[in-house]
Amino acid sequence: MTATDESSALAEAIRAQLKLAIEPQEFDSDDFQRDPFPLYKRLRDHHPIYQDLFHKRWVVSRYDDIVEVFQNNDDFDRAVYDPKGDYEFGKKQVFGPNILEYGNSDEHRFLRNVVADQFVGNRLAGFLPFIEQIAREMMGKIWEKSTDDIARGFSDTGEVELVSQFTTQFPIRVISNMLGLPREDEDTFVRWYQHLIVGLGFGGEYFAKGMQARNEMWDYLDPLIRRAEDNPGEDLISRIVHAEFRGQRMNVDEIKGFIALLLAAGGDTTDKAIANMWYHMLYTRPDQFENEVQRDPSLWTNVFTEMMRYDPVVHGQARHTTREIKIHGEVIPERAVVSLMLGAGNRDERVFKDPDTYDMLRDDLHMGRELRSGRYPDGKHGHLGFGMGQHFCMGYAMARQEAIIACTRLAEAMKNPRPKFPTHEGITSPNIGSGGFRAPKELWIQFDVN
Repeated sequence: MTATDESSALAEAIRAQLKLAIEPQEFDSDDFQRDPFPLYKRLRDHHPIYQDLFHKRWVVSRYDDIVEVFQNNDDFDRAVYDPKGDYEFGKKQVFGPNILEYGNSDEHRFLRNVVADQFVGNRLAGFLPFIEQIAREMMGKIWEKSTDDIARGFSDTGEVELVSQFTTQFPIRVISNMLGLPREDEDTFVRWYQHLIVGLGFGGEYFAKGMQARNEMWDYLDPLIRRAEDNPGEDLISRIVHAEFRGQRMNVDEIKGFIALLLAAGGDTTDKAIANMWYHMLYTRPDQFENEVQRDPSLWTNVFTEMMRYDPVVHGQARHTTREIKIHGEVIPERAVVSLMLGAGNRDERVFKDPDTYDMLRDDLHMGRELRSGRYPDGKHGHLGFGMGQHFCMGYAMARQEAIIACTRLAEAMKNPRPKFPTHEGITSPNIGSGGFRAPKELWIQFDVN
């Protein structure tokens, strides 16, 4: 080999290495917001533990490593608050005190248990008919037909913008009723919820609107809290007001923060899950929608599960280290922020076959109810969308049921549903500072009338 050849080979090797290098600013780029998965793959393959100096965090991207962090509460704590970070600062200001501040503490476990049993088992089963009722009422409202007509798939308009007209409202109406809030005020709570969510991390006028909604909600809740104190009922507000930990009850601000958190948590992920499910059925796998789901509506449970793997609503969670720890030879110091890239772990080819293909019939993903442990009797792996371990999403079962019920009823109501536009800008996510929720901004669906 000549000197020129050696020089060319060296230059090519350097170029190849540079292609593998990751710049922290890539996480904030438009390309990443549109399609984060190429960067996720580079992280998994070449930087499984990546020190992101710009965002002051360590990024974990492989499935097994994420599971290890989720299940290790001794070395990784849930509480992560950075007053200089837009999202965390916004969350503190907008929602006030809430259970997320307590990390792995006894207080956190107690407060979760105050409401956790409402979202699973027999209590949830008893509430499912009401969820069905709300879905049918909303479909009747959208198309201005009776609920009986809608159930038969009749409509006068032939199209719907699913995000604004259904998904952003449906879960808020459900959780507000579980809280015991007056049904005549549902529209007000939907508006507050929308302002609270955008107020988390977008700054400026959005933050101001979020704070205004928070203040209006706080004033609204005062008489409801007093009523629950004097005459408790079976609703969640009464349970929260009268919950005690070591002889102490939550103060009024903590109660309001808890209620606001439930409202947001009960809405945002379910809202976007429904939109993501329809997006992938209409644009990613219309063949499976037409040939499988339309013929067997029970497969909506598979649609939900594969969506939570392939392109979940929440792509990241954060922890901080309680001591110095080593993973893949990288030493992560004590009190460091660790970002778990759930969207990256869900596409790990070390775990899932052909992970970049959406396939609701895949045989290597557990399609049933999610488990906190992440270990399933069938030996398959579960998606990471709800987390695992101590901080496993307490509303997981309700979110699943709401999304499946909503999609099933919508599919019944719309005859021959199809995209209004042949192409779509795709599912997008906000920048890293605003929480990382990922969903289509709008989704127009056409369907046959009569």
